Amino acid sequence: MADALSIPLKFPFTSAAGVKISSLPITRLKRKDISAAQTHTKGELALEDFLLARMTGLTIEDLMDLDIADSKTLVEVFREMAGGGDLTSILGRSTAAGAEDATVRDR
Repeated sequence: MADALSIPLKFPFTSAAGVKISSLPITRLKRKDISAAQTHTKGELALEDFLLARMTGLTIEDLMDLDIADSKTLVEVFREMAGGGDLTSILGRSTAAGAEDATVRDR
């Protein structure tokens, strides 16, 4: 069974549904996710946003409310995933006060 990953946010926010989000679960994307993104979106940025939302379970609206620093980390994780790299190398310790370490746990 694969380990589940999450990204602790440096700047937590409240979702459109009123839920406080302090970390983002990361789900490995599949080829079917790329196919769905290409079916539903036009342009590279929209495609990336669709895949980032799919990877984290966020809505596109909530994805747009991520702080730029957390967005940068999310994009780095996405690109490392696409390249087949080690995601835990990016998800090391956070420098934000009170933030948790990147979590690796069994599903």
